[in-house]
Amino acid sequence: MTLSQEDGQLYYKLWLPLLDYVNKKYRVNRKLKSIATAKELDPAEVKKVANKLWADVTIIDDYLKENNDLPEDHRKIIQSWKRRVQGRFMMERHLKKGTIFISMEDGEVYQVSGIISSWKEMFFGAPMPLIIEATFMPFRDVIISDGLVMPYNILIGGGMKRMFKDSYMAAKKSGQIHRSL
Repeated sequence: MTLSQEDGQLYYKLWLPLLDYVNKKYRVNRKLKSIATAKELDPAEVKKVANKLWADVTIIDDYLKENNDLPEDHRKIIQSWKRRVQGRFMMERHLKKGTIFISMEDGEVYQVSGIISSWKEMFFGAPMPLIIEATFMPFRDVIISDGLVMPYNILIGGGMKRMFKDSYMAAKKSGQIHRSL
């Protein structure tokens, strides 16, 4: 599952100027002149800017103060990003309504939508389950990533696969799958 085309465009319309703000204010990467208007971006370079934001989410408050002309619904979406979840996750399975991720830190289970492409499309052919480093964030009533995902090239053994499958099944049975943040 992905966001609608309209919501996918809105996400980038809100996200990229925020990253530009962070980069300009904190001089994270002088090579990146404008993230929002760049034709090509190196995800590793953009991730450095996002990491600065995620290290201090009060930057979002500063951004919203300086951009008080944003529509209220856009402000609420950006404000909600302070509730992000970061870490290493096991991509366990793809479902029609999103992809299941299990936190490697605390075992929490998340159903995450793609932004423009589904997770299945983005990692087509990758062996499952797959370990990734990611930041998950709310967007309206679903969870998405910030788009800056780092996969680990690690083969997962049968015992670990079963363990994560069991975690998913238990979360499903008990209604403990996070579908929003």
